Amino acid sequence: METPDLEPLRQAMQAAPENPDTRQALLQALVAAEVWEEAEEVGEALLRTASPPAAVHALMGTVYGKRDRWDDAVQQCRIAFELQPDDPLLLYNLGTLLAQQGDIDAAVTHLKNATTQRETWAEAHYNLGAVLLRQKCYTEAVEAFERAINLCDVYPEANFNSGNAHAMLGLGADGGLDYYEVDCAINAYKLAIQQRPGYTAALYNLGMLYGRMTSSEGLRVWDQYLEAAQDRPEEETWRMRAQEYQRDLQDRLR
Repeated sequence: METPDLEPLRQAMQAAPENPDTRQALLQALVAAEVWEEAEEVGEALLRTASPPAAVHALMGTVYGKRDRWDDAVQQCRIAFELQPDDPLLLYNLGTLLAQQGDIDAAVTHLKNATTQRETWAEAHYNLGAVLLRQKCYTEAVEAFERAINLCDVYPEANFNSGNAHAMLGLGADGGLDYYEVDCAINAYKLAIQQRPGYTAALYNLGMLYGRMTSSEGLRVWDQYLEAAQDRPEEETWRMRAQEYQRDLQDRLR
């Protein structure tokens, strides 16, 4: 997306500081340009006017979220939602914010409504799947991720999380394995890695799954993970664990 030219809008607002339409246009451009601090200042002036439109509250929900003001973000999205209850973007934003706050049931409700209002929105299906995964509703999560994948040709995150959901369905609490679900998980992880070569999270989880199966394929996957993660300081703890899991698998395969 092309970054909007902010300077003419800033000049227009300086020329007519009391004009809410001009200020709102600047706020929208600042959000598009991701200039969050200035957007917060411009938007808060709009919130102090009489009866700001739903669009202002919606924009400020985004701004406050980016400024880590989560309670304020939810409040603004709720106000916007009351004014426009059928807006899929508001449903999506509110659901996403509620998920971040840990209100999972409400998040699921809003995200489901968002996907109902806009069935072809891949990101909404993906976020719904992510929340359902947190809720341990694994079958529903798989269905949501599959809808996202079908709507987007390349979606490594959705394939990765679909693999996670299938893995949870395939790993029994008693230590047993549902090989259909495990196979689905392996295929999903492999597709995520194909779409994003060096996808360390997918490689790590695939290595863990092969380890659970005591499969020699796990040795190759751990080598791939260690190579992909070698220059990433944030992966240091995971690299050490991967080396331990690889040695353990080698011992079990002897």
